[in-house]
Amino acid sequence: MSRVSKLFTAVAAAATLACAAVVPTQAAPAAIDANSNSISVFYYSLNDLFINQLSAALQDRALANGIKLRQYDANDDLMRQISQIQSALVINKDGAPILVNPVDTQNGVAALRAARQNKVPIVFFNRKPSDEALSSYEDAWYVGSNPANSGYYQAEIVMDYFKAHPEADRNKDGVISYVMLKGEPSHQDTSLRSNTFVRTLLEDGVKLKPIASVNANWSQNRAQNEISTLADRGQLEQIELIVSNNDAMALGAINALQAEGYNIPNTPAGDHSKYIPVVGIDALPQALDAVERGTMIGTVLNDYTAVADVMMRITEAYLNGEQITDEVLGYTTHEHIIDVPYVKVTNENISEVR
Repeated sequence: MSRVSKLFTAVAAAATLACAAVVPTQAAPAAIDANSNSISVFYYSLNDLFINQLSAALQDRALANGIKLRQYDANDDLMRQISQIQSALVINKDGAPILVNPVDTQNGVAALRAARQNKVPIVFFNRKPSDEALSSYEDAWYVGSNPANSGYYQAEIVMDYFKAHPEADRNKDGVISYVMLKGEPSHQDTSLRSNTFVRTLLEDGVKLKPIASVNANWSQNRAQNEISTLADRGQLEQIELIVSNNDAMALGAINALQAEGYNIPNTPAGDHSKYIPVVGIDALPQALDAVERGTMIGTVLNDYTAVADVMMRITEAYLNGEQITDEVLGYTTHEHIIDVPYVKVTNENISEVR
């Protein structure tokens, strides 16, 4: 028996007594109407800026369609999320789907096992279990985006920027000296985004020199501290690019840079004495503002609104006893995986994204 299986078994018996951290979508009634359309959603952490935006989009979509959401925040705690899922399944008498953003991919397997045992459909999002795990249950789905593509688009943004601004190579050595801000080591998006970014540039003949590569774990505060540490070491003048696996970390980097007098809004084009290009992923509202002000050179839209919409389309199909087809979802489905495309975002097309 695996470590997670043992953990799941251990907490299951006590789960009905566990106090789940529920995030209400509105003023909560005294009790959920068992006959109404109520869906449980499980987030790894609502402190994650991207997940927070996705949660808001999901609430809007559910409200528009008369579906009640019971939202659970695991606060990045594996045991808590397993307990929350088991507790929710106990009161899920009508077999409504559960929507799960796993704390980690192993927990996704445990959640899938629980859904299968209770004959409840499960829709994963943002963090994808293995293809083998998904294919083991006919009512398991994944909605998200191919993380490698976001790294590719970041590389395109950087190549276009340095071609248009050769002065960004501040020491004129023909090499981009960069810092990579990475997500959690265990998250598949971290390696795929990072490796694809580097490989794409190298394959295009761009020379790279890593100054630092750090796991800031998707956190704005951690990223800010990492860049501040580099500044304290007197290394900012060596850095010609900061590439981040998500916007939250990119925004943290910008906060640290601005504390040192770098990346002040509307810095004149061509003045790289106090400007370091920063690129992120997600297209959070704050990041779009930064792109417009010129403190970031670009980001990649991780379309949380579309992800929320597809998740609710799957949910509604199950609730209404309808067949789930490409036409119903608006996207091509491949083995119950729906890939919502990324979109490259710079100042040239930002009005189309907002």
